[in-house]
Amino acid sequence: TLVQHNIEMAKFSGYKRRCASLEAEDWILSIRKNRVIDGFLSKPSSSSKRLLVVLLLFATIQVVLHRYVTPKNDIVAMETVSPPPQRLEFVHITKTGGSAIERAGFKYGINWGACHYMKIEEIGCSNPDIEFTPTKFQSYELTSPWHMPPTILSEYIRNNSTLGKNPYDGADLFTVVRNPYDRIVSEYYCPWQGFSPKFGIGNKTKTQDINDPIKLNNWIKDMITKLSAAMKVFDENNRDITGRIIKRKQGKKYNKDPGILAQKHFVNQVNYIFDNNG
Repeated sequence: TLVQHNIEMAKFSGYKRRCASLEAEDWILSIRKNRVIDGFLSKPSSSSKRLLVVLLLFATIQVVLHRYVTPKNDIVAMETVSPPPQRLEFVHITKTGGSAIERAGFKYGINWGACHYMKIEEIGCSNPDIEFTPTKFQSYELTSPWHMPPTILSEYIRNNSTLGKNPYDGADLFTVVRNPYDRIVSEYYCPWQGFSPKFGIGNKTKTQDINDPIKLNNWIKDMITKLSAAMKVFDENNRDITGRIIKRKQGKKYNKDPGILAQKHFVNQVNYIFDNNG
């Protein structure tokens, strides 16, 4: 029909403009229903065609102006209806490329992982936002908190304010996991906690062949055994019957944790992803 044809001609591209045209169609049809221009819609003449086009364009313009040329305060009100995007927080498991992710985040002004706690020249972090003083003793809770499983960090902060705020509160968490075999080999070559640590005092391994597969296998077995023993002692001494970490005091000369536990370089990846509730 002529009405449908003219409506199609008047439509703009895009969803919003199609909505405007449909509203214009409703306006024209309502006129016809009220018989304001009844009599020439069924058998339109040239003049009625021109009048119909004019009316259609006028109605379309009115709809567009009313709907899309909105006062500034109305626009603000419409925008505030949408909830803000959820903040993302990175959980840094050792030897999974976490430093690269922290570096990428800080490039865009986002503190992730260690960047929350300190300035790190290698990563580029320069604006920590959580108060943190490194301990002079080994502690599962206090040493390198950015490597701590989220559930452990949350429990400790609940018991002790030493670590300040919890970066994971109110955030969606993401992490990176790695094939366990690849990860343990990377730990073996790690200059911090590996077979031949960079800053090891009196380190006799520096004169040995680090690429010897027998040394690699023996070292891995030794680390797994030590970690299992350290975790067992920690759980027995520092958890209540419900499994929660109890409040405890630590110092340079008392109640220290083994370095293998405090540094968290061998903690199972599953501990970072799941808790007792799954």
